[in-house]
Amino acid sequence: MVELLIATAIFALVLTGLTVAFMQQQRQSNFTQEDVDLDQTGRAALNYIASEIRNTTARQGKSFSLKFVNGGSLSTGCAATNTANPGTVNSPPDCLTIYTWDITRGEDSTKGANPLAPRFSSTPGTVSIVSPGPPLVLQLPSDWFPSGGTPLIQNGDLLGFRSRINLCSPDPTVNCGTTPQSCTECSVILRVGTVDTTTQQATIADSVSSIVEQNFPVSSFSTLSNFINGVTVNGVNYGFVPTIASQTSEMTIVRARSFNIDTTLKQLEVTQNATGSPQPVAGGSDTPGMVDLQFVFNLQDTDGGITKVGVCSSSSCKDTAKRMFSDFAADPSLLGRQKDIRSVEIYLLVRSRVTPPLTQGIRIPVQTITGIGDVPQRTTSTTSDTFPALKAGYIYKIFSTTVYLRNMAREDFG
Repeated sequence: MVELLIATAIFALVLTGLTVAFMQQQRQSNFTQEDVDLDQTGRAALNYIASEIRNTTARQGKSFSLKFVNGGSLSTGCAATNTANPGTVNSPPDCLTIYTWDITRGEDSTKGANPLAPRFSSTPGTVSIVSPGPPLVLQLPSDWFPSGGTPLIQNGDLLGFRSRINLCSPDPTVNCGTTPQSCTECSVILRVGTVDTTTQQATIADSVSSIVEQNFPVSSFSTLSNFINGVTVNGVNYGFVPTIASQTSEMTIVRARSFNIDTTLKQLEVTQNATGSPQPVAGGSDTPGMVDLQFVFNLQDTDGGITKVGVCSSSSCKDTAKRMFSDFAADPSLLGRQKDIRSVEIYLLVRSRVTPPLTQGIRIPVQTITGIGDVPQRTTSTTSDTFPALKAGYIYKIFSTTVYLRNMAREDFG
């Protein structure tokens, strides 16, 4: 009996040791798996954003434009203006919208006797106005309405227009006649209200919200009528009719894709043409979550230097001496300088899906997160899980890359 009790005690000790070792191994395995999942999700999401920017800017003969909203990520998509608190830990994730022009050009089809001719023309010589309104009614190319097929343009789509004669700069102090290198072709993007497939006409609703983007030296138009007929700046009338429609111009369909972070669901989202509900791309409740997204733009200066937009090194979130700015609205000297972007730095902060078992019940470490973009260094909190306070116990990692805009210098519209 004594020998049996001793054997049982020894066996119990060995079994206890094996159980503890197994549990530690299981915890370490779960921790490693969570770390691998975080790496895979973070890199995939970062590569997705980078590839979208890279593919857009690398398309020969195509034009594009970028709209950066500092701290503009909302649960409903991208905000219209920059956040009120850039350069602080309270700054929400950034939002970036990519407008791709000329998507109708080069569609694969035969047209007439020429098999090389594009099916969908995007370059009518002049823009035909059916009614100057408002509302503004435009005649669309018949090639956009293939017989027996789906129209290329739908209600709510974006139309882009570029003057082939006039140069513009958002900065009214710039004289495009004496300094054309500081300007780009006068351009505007409008949102279509309705499309009549019978008359092949598009109606632009009577609202200034129909003006998605424009690079006239007019910060904003009070009414759509003012935009259509023009506003006089430095003796020149700028507007849709005098600047675009009355002279040789190009009209095309524009595709827009906005990238933002939903800080509640902790997921990366994409919104098409700034309408509809944002679609999740990565993150969420069942995968590692997206916590922050920051963009930094490197602008080429005429003296060979670099101006950085999307960073901040002073309390006012503007450091002219170091050429660092929080956003393109931080200083009048940055008006229209999106055309000078040579590279975009992307920073994505990702956290693990759950608190790894290795730390549960043992310790809740406080992690220091390096500053990214215009958001300074942060530390995790043991009490809160709301942005910008980051709950401790999770794994946090920063993923970053730089995208070079190869064709930006050759494009007419920035």
